[in-house]
Amino acid sequence: MLAEKLEQEYQLKNLLLGFPSDWFIDQNTLTKTKESLPKIIEFYEKDGVLDLEHLPLEDIIQEPLKDVYTLPLFSKNFCKVLLDEIQNMQQYFGFSPNEDEDELRQIPEIVFSERCPDLYHSLMQVVYSAINPIFLTIWNRHITGGNIQVANYNLKDKKQGAWHHDASADISMVVPLNTGEYEGGGTEFLKRGTVEPLPTGSALIFPSFTHMHRGLPVKSGDRYLLVFWLTCDEETKKYYEQANR
Repeated sequence: MLAEKLEQEYQLKNLLLGFPSDWFIDQNTLTKTKESLPKIIEFYEKDGVLDLEHLPLEDIIQEPLKDVYTLPLFSKNFCKVLLDEIQNMQQYFGFSPNEDEDELRQIPEIVFSERCPDLYHSLMQVVYSAINPIFLTIWNRHITGGNIQVANYNLKDKKQGAWHHDASADISMVVPLNTGEYEGGGTEFLKRGTVEPLPTGSALIFPSFTHMHRGLPVKSGDRYLLVFWLTCDEETKKYYEQANR
C-alpha cells in the first residue's frame, strides 16, 4: 500500500514538471517579470529609437562581481520537486561525466535533452516565457536555444574544479537546488572574485565565453546544480514580432 502511494506521488510530481506554470518561479520575481515585459515589448516595437525605461526586474537583480548577476529565480517548491525527480534519475541511470570534455573538467551530470526530453522542453518553455525578460533586462539579449543539465558537484577525486569557459554557449545560468545540505562550494571567476553558494533556487548568470570560472571544492555532501548553457541566435526584435502575432 505504501509503495503504491509513493508511486502515485512520484507520477503526480513527474506530471507537474512536464507542464510549466507560474509555480516554477519565485513569486516576487514572477511579479517583477510581468511588470517589466510590457516596457520591454514597447521598446522593441519602437525600433529602439526611444530609451528603455527603468524595469522592475532591475530592483531585484544584483551584480556581486563585474558582469556577474544573481537573483531569486525558481521557487523552493519547484526545487524540491525537481530534486526528488533528479534523485529518482540517479537511482535508475545515474550521473556520468561528459567524456568529450578533458578529464580535469569532467563533472558527473545528467543531460536532460538526452535522458528526459519532456523535462528539457518544459524548462526551455520557462526560459522562453519567464526567464528571457531577465536576460533582456541585463544585456538586451534573448535566448533562442540551449542545453540544460543537472550536475552533482561532489568532487571526491579532485581538490577543486579546473578553470574553464562554457565555450558552447552565450549565457550561462547556474541554479543551486539544495544549498545548506553540503559544505563548501561556490564559484570563482578568474581575476574577478568569488560568489559563495547562493540560496536554493537563486540564479547565477554570466557571459559564457568571457568569464573563465571554476567550481570550488565541496567538502562534504552532494551539491546539486541546475545548469543552463543558453544561446542567442536571432535578433530580439524578430522574436517579439513573432510573439505578438
